[in-house]
Amino acid sequence: MCLNNVVIDRASPNDVTEIVKLVQANDAEHGGMLLGHLEPEAVMMTISKMPSVVARKDGQVVGFLLSWSKTTANLPIITVMLQAYPGTKDAYLYGPICVDETMRGQGIAAVMFAKLKDFLPDREGILFINANNKASLQAHQKMGMCKMAEFIYEGTEFLIFAYNS
Repeated sequence: MCLNNVVIDRASPNDVTEIVKLVQANDAEHGGMLLGHLEPEAVMMTISKMPSVVARKDGQVVGFLLSWSKTTANLPIITVMLQAYPGTKDAYLYGPICVDETMRGQGIAAVMFAKLKDFLPDREGILFINANNKASLQAHQKMGMCKMAEFIYEGTEFLIFAYNS
C-alpha cells in the first residue's frame, strides 16, 4: 500500500534497527510520549511471531506499528492493563505506534492500522494510552477504537482502548 510516496508493508527483520531508533527518538527522555524502551531483541521476537507494520519513505522507516501476543508481553504495565481489561481469548496487544514527527498529519497511522487489521482479521486488538496524550487519544478514537477501561500504573492514569478487526 502506498500513500504520498510512503509504502506501508509488513515489518521484516531488516527494519528492527530503524524501528528501535524511531522509538528512542520519541521516548519520554527525548520529549516524546512513548513509554519505556524497546530492545532490538524484543522487536525481533514480536515481528517474527506476530504481524507488525512499517511505513517506509525512500527505503527508510518513518513509522511502525507493533503487535504482540498477550502471552509473550510480560511487562508489569501489561499485566496491570490485562487485569483491568483482559479482552477476548484470542485478543492481541496493539502498539506502540509511532510516526516520525516530520511525517505526521498525513494519515500514515490510520493506513498502518488498517494494514494490521488486514493481517489479523476477526481478532480484538487491545492498547493503552496515557490519559494525558490528547493527540493519541484523538487519533485512536478517529480510527474507531472504543475506551474499555482505565488503570493507574506507577501513579499515571492510562486508558484502555479496543477494536475488532
